[in-house]
Amino acid sequence: MSSKWDANQRSDFMEGFARKSLVDEMLANLLNHARIQVPRIRDLLGRSTTVSPLDAQEVLRSLPVMQRPEIQNTPEYFVSEGAEGLRRDATGGSTGTPMQFWVDKTTQIAREASLLWADGLTGWAPGQKIAMLWGSDRDVSSSMANLRLALRWRVENRRWYNAFNMGPDQMIQFHRSMERFCPAIIVAYAGSIFEYARFLEEHDLRPDYPSRAIVSSAERLDPHMRACIERVFKRPVFDRYGNRETGAIAAECTEHQGLHILCNDFIVEIEGEDSGRSPGRLLLTYLHNYGMPFLRYDTGDLACWEPSALCVCGRSTPRLKTVVGRQADVIRTPSGRFIHGEYFTHLLYSVEGVAEFCFVQENLAEYTLVLVADQRKVQSQENTLLAQMRAVIGESACIRIMYAPGIPLTPSGKRRFTYSKLNDMNEPTLDQKASARFSFP
Repeated sequence: MSSKWDANQRSDFMEGFARKSLVDEMLANLLNHARIQVPRIRDLLGRSTTVSPLDAQEVLRSLPVMQRPEIQNTPEYFVSEGAEGLRRDATGGSTGTPMQFWVDKTTQIAREASLLWADGLTGWAPGQKIAMLWGSDRDVSSSMANLRLALRWRVENRRWYNAFNMGPDQMIQFHRSMERFCPAIIVAYAGSIFEYARFLEEHDLRPDYPSRAIVSSAERLDPHMRACIERVFKRPVFDRYGNRETGAIAAECTEHQGLHILCNDFIVEIEGEDSGRSPGRLLLTYLHNYGMPFLRYDTGDLACWEPSALCVCGRSTPRLKTVVGRQADVIRTPSGRFIHGEYFTHLLYSVEGVAEFCFVQENLAEYTLVLVADQRKVQSQENTLLAQMRAVIGESACIRIMYAPGIPLTPSGKRRFTYSKLNDMNEPTLDQKASARFSFP
C-alpha cells in the first residue's frame, strides 16, 4: 500500500514524456491481457495481434464505449476468463443505474491507495486522524461485525459517522465525538457535510475541528455549499471526484484550481468537450483491474478540462475544471432526520431487474421510488423494499413505487438519483395517473 501511494505521489511530478511512456506500457499490458482473456475485447481485437506501447492509445480509441446497461445484461462478457480471487462489488450511486462488477486484489489495494493520494493533496500525512461522514451500509455493518476491520480503523486513526442517520441528536453526538477525536481532515459527502455545517451554525456550535481540511466527495459541490462549510469550520474545502469502481480519480490541491487526474491509474477522455466552456461525456480507462478491465468506461458523468497552464503547485498532471451531471438531494424524514441519497443506491444494489431509479420526496409525509425496471422481476421484492425504506424514513411514511420507461436529466443536464421537492414547494407532486413519465424543474 505505501509503495503504491509513493508511486502515485511521484507520478504527479513526472515530466510529460516519461509519464506517457509509463502509461502507454501499462495500457499495452492491459490490452494484451484483455484481448486474450476478456470475451468482449477478444471479439473486438482478436487474439493474434500484440498491442505495443507505441500503438496502445490508438488501439484504445478504436474500442467502443463500455456502457453500464451492457454490463448489467451480460456481466460475464466483461470478466477475465479463469480469473481467481475476484471480489464482487456494486455501484450506481452517481447515476441511479445499479451495477455489479468484479475487482481483483490489485484493484482493492490501488483503490485504497488512490484515496490516500487524494487525502495527501490536502496536506494530510499517513497516521493523522480522519473522520468519515459517510454512509456505506455494507462498510459500516461489516465494521461492527468484523473485529479486524474495526481494529484496523483504530490503528489507522479513523472514525466513522453515519450519513444515513443524521437527526438532531445524532449530529450533536457527532459534534461531541469529533471535538474529542479532533481529526486532521473530515471526508464527507458534499450534501452531508453541508447539512451538518448548517446545523452547527443554526445551533451556534463552533467546531474547532478538523485541524487541517474538509474533503468533499461523491457528488457536486456547489459554490454556496463550499462557502457555508468553510465559514462554519474555518478550514479549506478540497473537492474530489471518484467512483466505487475505481477509487479516487481526481482531486484538488492546495491551489484549488481544478482537480488533478491520478495519471498513474487512469486515462481520462472527455467526448465533445469545448475547451473548458461546455462539458462532455467523461470516459475512463482504469489501468489496474485485470479481473474486469474498464476500457473507455462511460462513467455517466459530464466534465470539462481545466484550460489554463500547469498548476502552480508544480504537479504536471492534467486537471478537470469541473464535473457535472450528478446530483443528490438529502432526504428529510417526518422526525427531522437527514438521510443522504446514497442510502437508496445501496438499497438497490442487489435488486435484480432495476436499470435506473430516482427516489423523490414529495413532502414530509409522501415519497415515491421511480424505477426503470423489469416489473415482473421487481414486484416480488416490493414489500421488502418498502419495509426497508420505512425502517429508515419512519413507519408512518407513505411510500409508493412506480415504474417509468426512463428517468430524464434535469434541464442543466444533471442526473438526479434523489430529488426533494421540499427544495421547491411550488413543484406539483407526481401524478400517479401519469406514472409513465415525469420531469424535473
